[in-house]
Amino acid sequence: MIKKEYSYILREALDESQKTVAFTGAGVSLESGIPTFRGDTGIWRSYHPAIYGNLPGLALAFLIKTKKFASFIHDVLGTFATALPNPAHIKLAHWEREGRIVGVITQNVDNLHQEAGSREVLELHGNIYRLRCPGCGRKYTLEKQRLLEISNQLNRLLEGGKRISRLELLSLLRKFAARCEACARITRPDVVFFGEPLPRLTLEMAFEWSSSCDLFLSIGTSGVVQPAASLPFIAKRSGAKLIEINTEPSAITRYADVFIPTPAAKLFLYL
Repeated sequence: MIKKEYSYILREALDESQKTVAFTGAGVSLESGIPTFRGDTGIWRSYHPAIYGNLPGLALAFLIKTKKFASFIHDVLGTFATALPNPAHIKLAHWEREGRIVGVITQNVDNLHQEAGSREVLELHGNIYRLRCPGCGRKYTLEKQRLLEISNQLNRLLEGGKRISRLELLSLLRKFAARCEACARITRPDVVFFGEPLPRLTLEMAFEWSSSCDLFLSIGTSGVVQPAASLPFIAKRSGAKLIEINTEPSAITRYADVFIPTPAAKLFLYL
């Protein structure tokens, strides 16, 4: 049961704030069916991040662990393509339309904030529904249905435990990452892998929002992935009230003015 005082505290803080920023992590999408990457049930429990969390590792997995590589792509694409916004995404979009928050800074790549109607979204780690040309930087949007179709085709390849040939898999993946229309380079997912820098302009805007707000809502993030993890502390040092909404304590909790120990999707049903 969600305690009424949590809802009251949050509503009161929003009413008093002149500029509120929401900062979301994997926990906000967990109740949409997207597992976190970390944690006991996270994706990295099945797929080692040193291999599957970066492009060189993925290329190596494609060559020597082709079937597990196919399984990883299937699991990720299928999970994202079937997820829908939950009450937390919907309420944040509603608050933006009402002018109660300036927007959302997110570490998620699932596009659920935009699906829920949010317009001002700073995506620190990119978006799985975009491809980017590593040569000219041109970006291409992917339809959700396309990701689902690729996931379904991968599932058919994986059925029955038969061997998957690299040529067969490569042919399928070319439907996902086609050549750039401008310079003919092979496109790549427009997401930030381990070891890659965050998009500079997006990060600079996130720093500006965090340092100029008077209420900072940290929702469903572990607070350990840098440089995104610094944003709550930038807000706090700049004088903002820091409210954390999370299912369990994080690296942020001890510094929060208020810690609300509950899933955001359930809490936001009461707001």
